[in-house]
Amino acid sequence: MYILSVLPARGATDANLTRGVYLKALEGVTRHSLEVATDNIIKGHSNLEHGFMPSPPELRRECERVMKPINDNALYVREVERAREAAKRLKRNTSSVDATKSREILAVNIDHSTWITTGKRTFPDGSLWEAKTGTVYGPVRDIFKQAGAA
Repeated sequence: MYILSVLPARGATDANLTRGVYLKALEGVTRHSLEVATDNIIKGHSNLEHGFMPSPPELRRECERVMKPINDNALYVREVERAREAAKRLKRNTSSVDATKSREILAVNIDHSTWITTGKRTFPDGSLWEAKTGTVYGPVRDIFKQAGAA
């Protein structure tokens, strides 16, 4: 902020009061953002429309403008990490279900085109074709036996 003091002031003010107001306005601002904002103001690369010493709110806005891409990137990184953790939790908590467990193998090495063209008509309703192995499984059987049936 010392560098900014070379800019002309807008009017005569109490130095201690001015210092206190600037410190309050810049509370929580990083040193990096203050240095870059100061450089931008001196070089004329800021949003300020005047050549005077910036007011405390103007300097704070310039610091926030400098930090916006950095803060946005940090927010994005946190969101990605949360999404990764959620995906890991979901993967841990999800159990895979074997749809072929109680089915009889009807055919092996059946490719997709055969299954689409003839398999659906050739095999009984409820048959299942597993693409990974090319196996056709029959309908589910004997899972739900009727109560009292012998």
